[in-house]
Amino acid sequence: MTTAFHRIGDRLRPWAAPEPPPGAPSVAVIGAGPAGLATAALLRRRGVRAVVFDRRSEVGGSWPGRYDSLRLNTVRWMSDLPGLRMPRRLGRWVGRDEIAAYLEEYATHHGLETRLGVTVDGVQPAGSGAAGADTGWTISVDGSPEHVAGVVVATGHSREALLPEWAASPDFPGRVIHASAYRRPSDHDGRRVLVVGAGSSGGEICVDLVRAGQTVAWSVRSAPQVFPREVLGLPTTPFAPPGDALPDRLLDRVGLWLERRVYGERDYLPMPERPMMELLAECKEPMTADGIVTAIRSGAVRVVSAVDRLGATGAVLTDGTRFEVDDVIAATGYRTGLGPLLGHLDVIDDDGRPRAAVPRPGLGFVGFRVPLTGTLWAIEPDARAVAVALLG
Repeated sequence: MTTAFHRIGDRLRPWAAPEPPPGAPSVAVIGAGPAGLATAALLRRRGVRAVVFDRRSEVGGSWPGRYDSLRLNTVRWMSDLPGLRMPRRLGRWVGRDEIAAYLEEYATHHGLETRLGVTVDGVQPAGSGAAGADTGWTISVDGSPEHVAGVVVATGHSREALLPEWAASPDFPGRVIHASAYRRPSDHDGRRVLVVGAGSSGGEICVDLVRAGQTVAWSVRSAPQVFPREVLGLPTTPFAPPGDALPDRLLDRVGLWLERRVYGERDYLPMPERPMMELLAECKEPMTADGIVTAIRSGAVRVVSAVDRLGATGAVLTDGTRFEVDDVIAATGYRTGLGPLLGHLDVIDDDGRPRAAVPRPGLGFVGFRVPLTGTLWAIEPDARAVAVALLG
């Protein structure tokens, strides 16, 4: 409820973070995507000098480099960051270019201090003072040490693209790219395309190719539940926040019921391997890919079994089928990539995800939680909590 009040307040009375006072403590925020920018704005509002670091040369994280047709799966007014709402003219489902422009404007609006095109390649506690008081953290920026009072890691759970072993096959003469490198259908004109991996990215890429007139094969082992952006003209995401308070078992049942009500019998994709909320706990969201069910049922998207390997003429599937293909687009997920940076601190689990939002004094994580409402909605409450807890 507090989150809803904060969000309503920000939309009614936008604010800009003030200049931090002289001698304000410094906090390094790693990652200039939505999570990092929002956290920096909230820290700055609390009188902290927040400095945002990113290896890319522009703010916005991965958004500016995503595929051309990308749109948010959360409705515009549930995707704002603290202090600055997205303008109504962007429409209900905001596109990639508009998101990137909004994030640029957000950094300017709050006067955020950024250091772009640099890599934070080390994070270490600075130790304790003579009286045992914590003395902050040391970060390494392109090999040079800097002292800060705290560190927030906001690089998200999609920092490093994950490709299966078969993607490196020396026998395959075609092209293999990760979904993060996909841009537009015209890059694949006249080529037989196989999309691998069931999730929103895989489904949306299939739909994008089909709308450009291409026939696509989609390799799927199992698939999450499919939800539409809208039902009867109403966006579905506003119904998700109340769901966060419901038991997982009930949400699993509601999800199955809703999918059947919208799409009928599940004759379009294999069933999920596990319940919806178990998958969500591992950052595997339900699929939002408007048009994918129609495309499958019409035959424009042909669903095939999982890929076993790539050979000289294409893909060999796990059911023994040989499938001729020129381009393979692997929507096969991501890693956080936090091991080299933080593995020595015992603050991330075996999958590279943070064990807690603030696992150690002065060290926080924002942007790694994926609720039903989506990551953007979760950023605000998580950033507020970390901003309050970080420096005690």
